[in-house]
Amino acid sequence: MTNEKTTLKSRVKVNRWLAPAARCTLPLLLVTAALPAMAANRIYVANQIDNTVSVIDAASNQVTATVPVGTFPAGVAVSPSGKRVYVANANDNTVSVLDANTNTAVALIAVPSTPVAVVVSPDGATVYVANANDGSVSVIDAATYSVVASVPVGAVPFSMAVNPSGSRVYVGNSGDNTVSVIDARARKVIASVPVGATPFGLDVGPLGARLYVANVASNNVSVIDTFSNKVVATLPAGSGADAVATSPIGLPLYVSNFGDGTVSVVNPLDKKLLATVPVGSSPSSLTVSAKSGRVYVANADSNTVSVINPFTNKVIATVPVGSVPSAIATQPE
Repeated sequence: MTNEKTTLKSRVKVNRWLAPAARCTLPLLLVTAALPAMAANRIYVANQIDNTVSVIDAASNQVTATVPVGTFPAGVAVSPSGKRVYVANANDNTVSVLDANTNTAVALIAVPSTPVAVVVSPDGATVYVANANDGSVSVIDAATYSVVASVPVGAVPFSMAVNPSGSRVYVGNSGDNTVSVIDARARKVIASVPVGATPFGLDVGPLGARLYVANVASNNVSVIDTFSNKVVATLPAGSGADAVATSPIGLPLYVSNFGDGTVSVVNPLDKKLLATVPVGSSPSSLTVSAKSGRVYVANADSNTVSVINPFTNKVIATVPVGSVPSAIATQPE
């Protein structure tokens, strides 16, 4: 383990490199809507040790740019317009703002201690940043690049998601095994939902009715009904389930398993495991393209991104990126 990894572990108390102990082909009947044809868009990968973001062209599966950012980038998100990329830099307490057209930094925003996750509201007007060692979420005005509010949440917030309407922001608190539900308009927590052990990844279904929580230490996914804010199901996953993403049509779910180098493909309706896809070493984050349905997996210890075909559940490309890629995001459709 490198010194940089050890530093983040000591500051955040939990990290994406915990040992595993601490942390099929899709049936055609599940494809209820046709996925869009492949079109060119970009995938952004935060490389923690290089302090860079790799930009991958989705059509060619090639890195087309490498952009310097802050120290130890741990989270990345793309605006709904696709024009801005936000990067949470854990070790220097900043958020880098990148122009997606020029692949250059246009702003640097100071936030509290150890920002590790970032999401953007559906209208692109607001950016939310989880500050792990501060137990807070910074609310940033995307027009002025200024912090306009700070919302206290649970212990060691490490992941985030926002619902399709932008009315709710969800925060996975890895230090107390809860999810904080933030009312975006009031900018306050309105519910705290107990989940599995060490929630590390969140994603909201396309209709906003379900929130999926990857629990790295209990090796499963909690399913939260977003109307009642209660856990209504628990789904299987592999060792060290640390990220989750839904397909463009809402199913299946994809779960990256840090401990065994796989991605679980799960049907959230009947709770069945559909496939287990071998990827690179220590997959720590994943995202699904709304354009193609392809799944992009950041493999932290092999310095690659695996590209999974959603119809065959097979890896169709492996893209070399920077050192310790641990966060990944795709441009929206």
